[in-house]
Amino acid sequence: MSRIVEETTDEEFDYIIHTGDITNTYKTDFQTGVEQLKSVEPYFETLSQRGELVYIYGNRDSERVPGGNRRHVTEEYELTPGHRLRREETIEVTGQRFTSNPKSAEQGDILLTHGIVPQQFYRPEAKAYFCGDTHRAVQQDHALNTGYLYNDKGYFGAYFIAELDESGITTQVLGLDERWKPVVCPDHEWYGRQFHPEKFGCRICKFGPQQQFAPMVHFAFNAATDGVGNGKTAKLEEIITSARGLFVDTEEYAQQIRQYLLVLAENDTPGPFDPLVPTDGDEKRLQSP
Repeated sequence: MSRIVEETTDEEFDYIIHTGDITNTYKTDFQTGVEQLKSVEPYFETLSQRGELVYIYGNRDSERVPGGNRRHVTEEYELTPGHRLRREETIEVTGQRFTSNPKSAEQGDILLTHGIVPQQFYRPEAKAYFCGDTHRAVQQDHALNTGYLYNDKGYFGAYFIAELDESGITTQVLGLDERWKPVVCPDHEWYGRQFHPEKFGCRICKFGPQQQFAPMVHFAFNAATDGVGNGKTAKLEEIITSARGLFVDTEEYAQQIRQYLLVLAENDTPGPFDPLVPTDGDEKRLQSP
């Protein structure tokens, strides 16, 4: 945060948005997380003087307690600068509505969540959608995943300056310790504009399609069968049609998600994160595990 404050000296913004994981309580411990939150407050105070500060908390702002009740850092300490947007809440800041509830987002709203909601990211109801959590900085017209400021591997990330108009979000990405750039992969144009340091390439080319396609397939199956479970199944083409209607309606996208589904349908032992499994019949159908 100190780098953000330093690099935006003398800047003024309409809004400054933080998309969550303000602390690293989940990876450290509760008291360390509280101290991290207290250390952030002076920077939030300075930023709030440069624009209306709106923020949400993320999953890392709660402690990790397997099988127990997880404490959130705000149970001991609350930030005072800016405007906190709570889960499923809608607030108004200087005439602009912000909501964290994807189901209630309206055309004039700014949707803010920690974690991508795929339907809203590719077909947003709101005029703008900002989200965090995945640390994969990518943009689709009116939607922007903001990546990270600092990660567990010890790398500084980037922040964005965004301008919003009717055609979408115009973004400038600013790396904190190295130059970042926007990239549109010619093999995965449907994925949108990716942002990362110059030494990195397309994430799908490098890591494979599962991170992107697994949640899409889950939602597409749910829509195609009108609900997950109860022994429901769907043909591959039904899931593909559903995915095109929900997310990206291009032949490139359809072919790539078809290949992903074919792998699932032919895999006798599904992986732990596979959203669907093959049925016992000869026809290529899939069902929720």
